[in-house]
Amino acid sequence: MASRLAACEACRKAKVACDHKRPACTRCASNDRAGICIYRTTPFKRRRVSSSTPVQSPSRLPPAQPSFTARSNPYPNPGFLGSSSHVAIFNEISPQDYHASDTYHASEDMTMLMQSQSTGENILLIQGADVLRQLLNTFPLAAMKDFVTFWLETGANLALAEPFTEKCTENMTRLFTSFSQEDNWHLAYAQRLTQNSREPLQFNSTSDMESFSAQFLDQKFRWESLGIFLSAVSRAAIDISFFPPLFKTEKDQFMLRKLSTKLSDLALDIAFSLDCLNDLQLVLQYENFIVHTHVDGDQSYHSWSRLGNVVSSMFALGYHENVEKTKPPIPTFLAELRKTAWATTYSADKNVAIFLGRPPRMSKRFCHFQVPLTPTSSEQVSNTSHVEDEVIRWKIDTPICYRSGIRWATLCSALKEDVLELLRSKQRDNFNQKASIIRQKAETQWAHLPPRFHLSGTLKECSGDAFERDLLGSIRLDQLHVLFLLQLSFLDTLTEPDPSILDISDQMLSLVVDAILLRDQLVNSGIGLVWKIAHFGLPAAGIILLSMLKQHRTLTEARSSWSKTILNLGIFVAQVQVGSIVRRGDPNYALVSKATQTIERFLDSIHREGIQSPTQLPPHLGENGDWATFFGQDVCDFETDFWENLAYHPSLLASDPTLPAI
Repeated sequence: MASRLAACEACRKAKVACDHKRPACTRCASNDRAGICIYRTTPFKRRRVSSSTPVQSPSRLPPAQPSFTARSNPYPNPGFLGSSSHVAIFNEISPQDYHASDTYHASEDMTMLMQSQSTGENILLIQGADVLRQLLNTFPLAAMKDFVTFWLETGANLALAEPFTEKCTENMTRLFTSFSQEDNWHLAYAQRLTQNSREPLQFNSTSDMESFSAQFLDQKFRWESLGIFLSAVSRAAIDISFFPPLFKTEKDQFMLRKLSTKLSDLALDIAFSLDCLNDLQLVLQYENFIVHTHVDGDQSYHSWSRLGNVVSSMFALGYHENVEKTKPPIPTFLAELRKTAWATTYSADKNVAIFLGRPPRMSKRFCHFQVPLTPTSSEQVSNTSHVEDEVIRWKIDTPICYRSGIRWATLCSALKEDVLELLRSKQRDNFNQKASIIRQKAETQWAHLPPRFHLSGTLKECSGDAFERDLLGSIRLDQLHVLFLLQLSFLDTLTEPDPSILDISDQMLSLVVDAILLRDQLVNSGIGLVWKIAHFGLPAAGIILLSMLKQHRTLTEARSSWSKTILNLGIFVAQVQVGSIVRRGDPNYALVSKATQTIERFLDSIHREGIQSPTQLPPHLGENGDWATFFGQDVCDFETDFWENLAYHPSLLASDPTLPAI
């Protein structure tokens, strides 16, 4: 006697015949409802409701709640296990050394435990389904797709998810075809996404990008795919301030950004709960971190902790090792994706560590240094005797694209790590020699970079498009930042800047001010405008203000005119004050506004009284004044405390009678 087959949920609710085909029955497939063709795990088993459990209102809790296994294995996924782990030792034991009967097999008790984990509801899944319904009921899906497409047409993209952004966007409207007539359509879709996300991503040495992508598109759409699309929506809502099909006011723009970010977070959390790390999940994890730097701010603990999670996943997947020597061999496109993931995470780790003054989490001493190839290039990184000797050769026709920017940022980050180690070194015996080696590497890297990547003149004089102009500016800022940090390491105190670091600071500030003035003619090529200001502009401005306040005679002789520098500082203050860069309520407002107030107070003082020389200051506030003790923090720290301390410099206090004297 044939066993009884259950109809799918859509056919069961409609009370029509179902042919039980999987993954979608014929009726659902022909009606463009394959996305909600879900088969229940235990269709003929009634749920028991405990008498002690309060019955919730149907309006508050959907009657059909999806359930899924948080993970199919009771043991956690161990991920990559390196040469120092116990696995490396046990792998040396030959199978002949022990009896086959001693091999471990799962017991019946363990099998029952695994089955018992599949019962009950999962709160993350229900939350994800609810936010999905709220988002799509508030903002039309077709309009969101057009919104992301418009954003992509400007030249912007997600730096790491670039190969998948457009694919995931196109497939959104194919997946969500019909749901308005179903009460619990959001729960059905959530369950389908979860089922798909459980499936491992298959590939072999001959796989290509199309066959790999097909595993998470169309009816195989996953939470990771949805998260990538939502990350693009969030980023577009940050870059584009007016898009009538979706929003006309700041309130609606903020609501779109909030909902898309929240659902992206839940998509990532649900994917994590399945305990099956994969390449697509890592891509989403990194892009989610970038979104939070925009939403929560660059100083936010939430952003910093999410970067730490990306680093943890990177190590757990083993992508800090040489991905080209993976066994069995992986396809070229996937090796490049993994190298890109390592490179951009490594670069972000170094820059965030410098910005926050915290220890970096990734060290190239424990990683295989690797950078991605560009679409039309075949450059290789040649490691000679040690990873510190990495040298990259660029082809003359290397395209200006995201991966080129990531390659350059990674090379600069390696030098920044060397500078950080130099700053932390307790031994100053070989300091000058080590610093000279770092400087030589920086100059060699710049010389090897194709001439078309060298910014000649100002950003305004650059003849490229918006993306190219922004990328060339970012590349130059990264180069200057390496030299800035290196020169900073020679200073015993922040109050004693020398002419070399002043010249570098002037160049950095000028470039950042150009980016501010040309912001409508630039497209985010990987480094946003606010990050340019916070990471490059503010440290440069801080050094310049310190030198002006200190007024060493050697500096005034070397720099006969401060007019251009003062003009750049004035432009920076004016742009912040009118709200063109950050506005009250923005995540980075506190940092930028505090620095702006100090710069403004300084500009007011020099316009009223002129720059005082050391001989004009009171004796106790001269070159050896006690105000220098306020700068006892690390020489790389230019956060809010720096600007608060600088605001109490005696010269600035004298210009504002409302402030207390020191």
